[in-house]
Amino acid sequence: MTAPKLTGNRCQCTACGEYFNGVQPFDRHRVGSFGTDRRCLDVQAMEAAGFVRNAAGFWTSEARAQRAARQRAAAIPAHRTHAVRVGQYPVTVAAQNPQAGMS
Repeated sequence: MTAPKLTGNRCQCTACGEYFNGVQPFDRHRVGSFGTDRRCLDVQAMEAAGFVRNAAGFWTSEARAQRAARQRAAAIPAHRTHAVRVGQYPVTVAAQNPQAGMS
């Protein structure tokens, strides 16, 4: 397996070797106090904390993964019927007579 590409904010932990989709999930996987018991979460602890591994092999937070899925889904065009096309919307009374809405 080839190593994932580290572009943008993606990073690899030099202590445990895991790859992260950004600085925030990387920082969250490091626990403990500096200089005394600082360590990395293991895979089971990361999964319990809500981390998920994305399709590219990077650890990310579950909320970020869900948000990314919603953004991809929003990019998929909605199915439209043939009647709902530009210029075929029903004309309202106010559009026919602009003075009708003013009293």
